[in-house]
Amino acid sequence: MKMPSVALAYREGASLAASPVGVIVLLYDRLLQDIHDAATAMKDHDVEARALHANHALLILQQLQGRLDFAAGGVAARQLDSFYNSIRGRLLEAQIRQSPDLLIAQAKAVAQVREAWAEVEGASHSPTQ
Repeated sequence: MKMPSVALAYREGASLAASPVGVIVLLYDRLLQDIHDAATAMKDHDVEARALHANHALLILQQLQGRLDFAAGGVAARQLDSFYNSIRGRLLEAQIRQSPDLLIAQAKAVAQVREAWAEVEGASHSPTQ
């Protein structure tokens, strides 16, 4: 499944202009898209598309987990590590069970954490008083 070149160029441009926290938000956005696309493919019995999107979601989780700084991040980094491990396990379980509902449940959990990152990103760009 090829992404249109315009969409790819937009994503590349957005990632190049993003702050480090902005890159995290972009990764979460793509993770959410992949999970939703995997759920749709699962509902449509499209095994190839489901595998493509689920595998890409797992790669994004790997990237997010690899960015964790346990020395500087302390408890928060350990909690995110645990969260990523949990999401990874549930994504694999959803594939084994062929459960789009389980995928959507994981998307909801990811969306909540994504919103927290987006708030951090917004706060870092707002003027201090």
